[in-house]
Amino acid sequence: KAFMTSHDHLPHAARLAPAPLRWLEHASRCCNGCAKLLLVVLSVVMAVTILLQVFLRYVVKASLPWSEELARYLMVWIGLMGASLAVHEGRHVGVSLLVDRTRGALRKCVTCVAMCGVLWFLWLMLSEGIRLVVNIWYQRSPAMNIPMAIPYAAIPLGAIFMMVQVVLGLSRLLRGSDEAREG
Repeated sequence: KAFMTSHDHLPHAARLAPAPLRWLEHASRCCNGCAKLLLVVLSVVMAVTILLQVFLRYVVKASLPWSEELARYLMVWIGLMGASLAVHEGRHVGVSLLVDRTRGALRKCVTCVAMCGVLWFLWLMLSEGIRLVVNIWYQRSPAMNIPMAIPYAAIPLGAIFMMVQVVLGLSRLLRGSDEAREG
């Protein structure tokens, strides 16, 4: 125990991984932790808000003017954080016809090209999401009067989280790791 390095708690294969891959794995765990926390908190807030709105509308005969707007914005955040976790777990729907028909090095190459295509799309999502947030920085939402940058910030943040997962998967694939599709 006295000679343990900072990586001795990791499995043997992870200790042998190069530093950039270890950094990516750490970034992936951080992104997943943030995404899971946001999913839980935002889902609870959305459920409570919707239940309160239903109660107020049908029992008290009054309604909250901002509940639908909040639920809509929370749903965007929940969707993008959930997408990040789905990328990490390899659970996104995909067309695997070409990958399924190939074997060996060709399969690895086709998978690599597909992952690069996903990265390109996520880069567009990130850059356009940042541009959108910057352009609407001072715009306010109609009902809650919050900066519209808050709901739209889910786009670049979700893209970053997904990019980390795809880059990790791509690096594992190129390194020849069995974990290329796993989290």
